[in-house]
Amino acid sequence: MKVNGTGVTDILRAYAGQLKSKKADAGRNAAPVSDSLEISPAAKKMRFYLSALAELPEVRKDLVESLRRRVNEGSYKPDAGRIAAGILEEKALDKKI
Repeated sequence: MKVNGTGVTDILRAYAGQLKSKKADAGRNAAPVSDSLEISPAAKKMRFYLSALAELPEVRKDLVESLRRRVNEGSYKPDAGRIAAGILEEKALDKKI
């Protein structure tokens, strides 16, 4: 029995042709698939607030410098009632979330 190299090449070529044919048939018969996505109003609102927050500077340098100067001068007198009201308001907001 004699085996030559061209026989293997011919077999591989024929097999590759069959694969291409099967892939083409599968592509024609496949139904188009579509995905859809619906973003809730709450998610849209969250995205809006996050983008607005990202644009704010981390530190308000002018306010920090003003407070630092007033503390050093001894003229900074915080309103205790306003601070307490702010703490209570923040606590109430935390409960809502």
